[in-house]
Amino acid sequence: MRVVVTGAGGFIGSRLCAFLRSMGEDVTEVDLPYCDISDRARLARVLADADPDHIYHLAAQASIGRSWQDPAHTWHTNAQGTVSLLRTVRFVCPTATTLVMSSASVFDGARMDVPINENRTPAPLSPYAASKLAVEAAARHYLAAYNLPVVVVRPFNVIGPAQSADYLVPSLSRRIASAARSGQKWITVGNLAARRDFLDVRDAVRGLRLLMTDGQPGEVYNLCTGIGVPVRTLVQTMISLAGGSLEYRQDPTLVRGTDAQNVVGDPGKTWARTGWRPVLPLATSLADVLAEARAAESIGRGLSVTASGDAPPT
Repeated sequence: MRVVVTGAGGFIGSRLCAFLRSMGEDVTEVDLPYCDISDRARLARVLADADPDHIYHLAAQASIGRSWQDPAHTWHTNAQGTVSLLRTVRFVCPTATTLVMSSASVFDGARMDVPINENRTPAPLSPYAASKLAVEAAARHYLAAYNLPVVVVRPFNVIGPAQSADYLVPSLSRRIASAARSGQKWITVGNLAARRDFLDVRDAVRGLRLLMTDGQPGEVYNLCTGIGVPVRTLVQTMISLAGGSLEYRQDPTLVRGTDAQNVVGDPGKTWARTGWRPVLPLATSLADVLAEARAAESIGRGLSVTASGDAPPT
């Protein structure tokens, strides 16, 4: 199987490439500076050379916080970048199935008291979320207008080693590791009441491959566990894994007012279509991320943490 992965150097993309190769697939990586997906001439040459059966489109500006700081860049990278890719696929390799990554963030302006299924009406609030809903619209358009086989996936909170400190779990792990090393007695945290659906990246890439092969073009699929975990529980678990001696204090300045309180997915449609189930316990994922943070702290890497990491992005 010949495969192209855009955003191949990113957190999920790099794991996906390694997993696909372990399954015997021939992977072509597309990422900056090798190929900008907005450069259609360059992209066309890459796709023609790769002649892919499958295309995983993961390239994106993926930070909610950064999207508020530079909405235009986020829209250009996510929405226009996806259109550029689909236009090129249409002319170069129109029979290839393209899996397009959206995000559970398309619901960040909605009230969500129950797990979200794929039929829930999106209500994007952040520039990132709005750009991802535009990505979904582009996928539907290219299927309807040109019969391009496109599958849309909405991942929820994907976590694991090597994730940027812009995100909640690595931010907390680095703060905990730094406090333990320096002898600090407590750490500051943000919104403790929020509930999130955390999925290990190793489970996520298995799900992506199954949705590529078994997903129905034109459909949207959640990639999630269906389990809502309060951030307070997450913090307590990580402190326990680290030895249990730290206290935590909520800092109101670290709470983003735009965050939804509950973002928990309903994975039933994905389960029924693919048979996929997440298998890695949350405690295992957290322990692995914490071990990475401790290793980095022990060799003196810079581990500064910004406030944006306290509000759980999707």
